[in-house]
Amino acid sequence: MTLPDKPAGGEIAKAASLLIPVTVACGSLMSSLDQNVVVTALPAIGRSLGEPPSQLGLVITSYVASLIISMPIGGWAATRFGLRPCYCVAVLVFGLASILCGAASAPWMLFAARGLQGFGGALMGTLGQVVMLSSFPRERTLKINTFIALANQMGLLLGPLVGGALTTYLSWRWIFFINVPLACGASIAARLFFPAQVATRRVRFDLPGFFLVAAGMAMLVYGMDALGRNSGPGWTAGTELAVAITILAIATAYFLVVPQPLLDIRLLRIRTFRVSFLTGGGVDTITLSAVLFLLPLLFQEGFGLTAVQSGSITFAAAVGSVLVRVTMPRLLRRFGFRSVLVCNTPLIAAIAAGFALFHAGMPYWIAVAYIFAFGMFRAIQWSSSGNLAYADIGQEELAHFSALYYILAQLGVAIGIGLASALLSLLSRQERHASVGDFRILFVVEGVATLAALFGYLSLKPEDGTNVSGHRMRGTARD
Repeated sequence: MTLPDKPAGGEIAKAASLLIPVTVACGSLMSSLDQNVVVTALPAIGRSLGEPPSQLGLVITSYVASLIISMPIGGWAATRFGLRPCYCVAVLVFGLASILCGAASAPWMLFAARGLQGFGGALMGTLGQVVMLSSFPRERTLKINTFIALANQMGLLLGPLVGGALTTYLSWRWIFFINVPLACGASIAARLFFPAQVATRRVRFDLPGFFLVAAGMAMLVYGMDALGRNSGPGWTAGTELAVAITILAIATAYFLVVPQPLLDIRLLRIRTFRVSFLTGGGVDTITLSAVLFLLPLLFQEGFGLTAVQSGSITFAAAVGSVLVRVTMPRLLRRFGFRSVLVCNTPLIAAIAAGFALFHAGMPYWIAVAYIFAFGMFRAIQWSSSGNLAYADIGQEELAHFSALYYILAQLGVAIGIGLASALLSLLSRQERHASVGDFRILFVVEGVATLAALFGYLSLKPEDGTNVSGHRMRGTARD
């Protein structure tokens, strides 16, 4: 499969092209901030709307469920209406939903507005990636994607700080209103600087496929949540998960036979994509997401630290991730995808299992340094597998690739957290709270499971992804 050296829309002026990743990064920052500021503001939202914070879980889950369900629409919309208009609409929908969130006077209004936000956020994520990959030659996308990743990480870093400051000094409503000027600016920039797509195809919207995906994804998300909460009859979560798996299996068979599917499952026939998001990347996405979920619980339930103390330690993982992202283009250019993933997988697996050695009396600086290292090696793992995923994707397949990419990534996170929570509940079923020993068992399990991803990465070839990394193997001529 040959890939074009220039975007399909023609040559883009250098000054304008530099503003494309800035615009996409702005959308990524909005979405990332929005997922991380809400938790801090839940008590204030509860007081304002007359509901206890424990009853406001739908503020988070309605956004996540809508995000996952809406992702397949991005690929169809981009093909049918064009990238630029669809991205502008997605950003404006996100801004409008933010206004509705900030103006909500009842819980149900906030839940509905958050669902609309999830729809806009899903389209921003999928379409933003398509814009990036279709606007630049593959040898430039690795460096450019680094800035998008940094925007996501900045949302993770700033979310709790921004949410706490706005809630304390202004009002919780401003955690949503702050998105409005950003959305307006990003929409104008996209209209000015995104390449116009000169040809769009009148593609039928796959309504049966959408309903199958929506039902299966929603059931899977809520089933994993029920499994983790371990509340109610044990058969409830099992039934929800069984129904979800059945629906998704039917959806997979359906997508393989229809001529214009909403999700092109056939892309998994591309070996580098399959390894990046199933046999290798799928495994370590699930396990490393679980580690991130377990760490704050270990510090608070196991060691008795406050939320602030726990956050001040786990914050180091995000810092390490931000710093290492800047070096990823050079690292991959020097060693290539296969060498980086084969060497890094045992290291990150050992670090994940090493959390089992944490104890309440260990020095603060050792815990911070260790979690900082975890953040660095985790970023190497996820950045490498994520950038390898699109190496062999054709220009005409980018829209469908982006939708499938984001769905698999989000599902990996949901499955990782759900399984970790369920195992923790199972281990601590005789006690009211999980013990340090329970966490230690889980960290070892996650470490061993992460190591299993190595079998997937060993199937890679040294030349895989060289069009993205720029890696030149020994014995090959330099251009």
